[in-house]
Amino acid sequence: MEFRPLKTINDPVHGTIQVHSFAELIMDRPQFQRLRHLKQLALTNLVYPSATKTRFEHSLGTYHLAWELGKKLRSCLSESEFSDSEALCAAIAGLCHDLGHGPFSHLWESLLKSCGIDYHHEAMSVQVFQSIVTDIASRQDQESMEFSAFMDRCWRPNWTHKQLVCDLIRGGPGGDSERIPPEKQFLFEVVNNKRTGYDVDKLDYMNRDALSLGLPNRFDATRQLSLLRVLPCPGNRKLLVLRDKQVLDYINLLISRRMQHYLAYQHVKSVAFEKVLQDALSAARRHLQAHRDDPDVNRLAIRYLLDEPESLESLLWLTDDRLVELLKQSCGPEAARLMKQLEERRKYRHLASVRVALHSTADDEATAVYKNQLEAVKIAVTHWNASRSRSIAELRKFDYGCGPQHPLDSVFCYSKNGEVRQCNGDGDSESLLFADLQLAALHITVVRLYERTAGEPPADAAAVKEFRRREVADFREKMSACGFKPTAE
Repeated sequence: MEFRPLKTINDPVHGTIQVHSFAELIMDRPQFQRLRHLKQLALTNLVYPSATKTRFEHSLGTYHLAWELGKKLRSCLSESEFSDSEALCAAIAGLCHDLGHGPFSHLWESLLKSCGIDYHHEAMSVQVFQSIVTDIASRQDQESMEFSAFMDRCWRPNWTHKQLVCDLIRGGPGGDSERIPPEKQFLFEVVNNKRTGYDVDKLDYMNRDALSLGLPNRFDATRQLSLLRVLPCPGNRKLLVLRDKQVLDYINLLISRRMQHYLAYQHVKSVAFEKVLQDALSAARRHLQAHRDDPDVNRLAIRYLLDEPESLESLLWLTDDRLVELLKQSCGPEAARLMKQLEERRKYRHLASVRVALHSTADDEATAVYKNQLEAVKIAVTHWNASRSRSIAELRKFDYGCGPQHPLDSVFCYSKNGEVRQCNGDGDSESLLFADLQLAALHITVVRLYERTAGEPPADAAAVKEFRRREVADFREKMSACGFKPTAE
């Protein structure tokens, strides 16, 4: 494979990373450099002080693993099966897959959705990547012109390398899966594997997050990638296939991911801090709407937080620090008070949690009951939050990355002699012996009750204690009607 490295970077997770000259062009653009100012784990650093890594290093690590996997596949596939250009496109997609994240990463997506704004970071990543390509095309140096020529080169009829990178970021060509040639299906599983979730993105962030959180969930990504093969599967598709002895590693990865959701990403205290920030943004938008005609109001705040928070311009301007400063300085006293509360780590108080679990999809009746419980609790949570001001009901889901489905049902593996078989999560005679070794509850839904509190001792402790007792009792009664049971967190 043509490499032309211009730069080497020492990474705490992968060691030495060599950067292709095209990747360096992208990295040096301001649209990419803003990733240095976006925390990967949002407000988790308020619980785990070392969880301060950014989207920048994760994007670089994902690029590295995509490139390493490309080199491995090129060594065992012909140029027509998997070309150098396709490998480079996959690596660039890995580098750019998170460009669309806003302040505090996934939390920004949730914050906008809580305001009724439909926002998807993958679609925005494509827009940002396209803006970078346009910027580089305006330059006249040799490297930029070579990059632009590569992006404009045709991969398939009416499908350029630029369009290919965009589709690799999405995990497919905009929902048109039939457009993907069956023999190239595996290419769309390198960065964003919508079939199994086993991709270079996950392999990087699992290791990188575990390192910054101080958790023991570490995986040998080099070994995992070295065992992957591209093999024919049902439907005349060529897919990324695991070695049979690798499936247990895959299960451990899924379990570790779920544990990191419990312990960090959706930690009960992390979510308590997130709700403070969500309330601050809501208060800011109310203030800006009420004072939009006031000439003293910060026009940037109106533009980026009220009128067009989902726009490309807003995304490229906003970072963690800029959002915090707007909320503290330019969005009214209520938002400022909440940001001060967040700054002093005075989170909302967790009062209670309830849960329900789906253990197997083999039982159609149990699956139907679970789905009905979810629909009922969504209505109950919406009604609770609409009728209460001092407390918040927050619904959270924990699974293995594929919703209420068994994660092995979409996985293919190959044996030492090259035979391909489909894993089966229902444990029939053809399934692997350890298919159900540790995968217990496939899908768990938890509803947490938080009290909106300033985090200070109440003036009337007895009255507050009585309020909390009644609130918890009422909460559990309403959740019990939906089939949910109390749980400890």
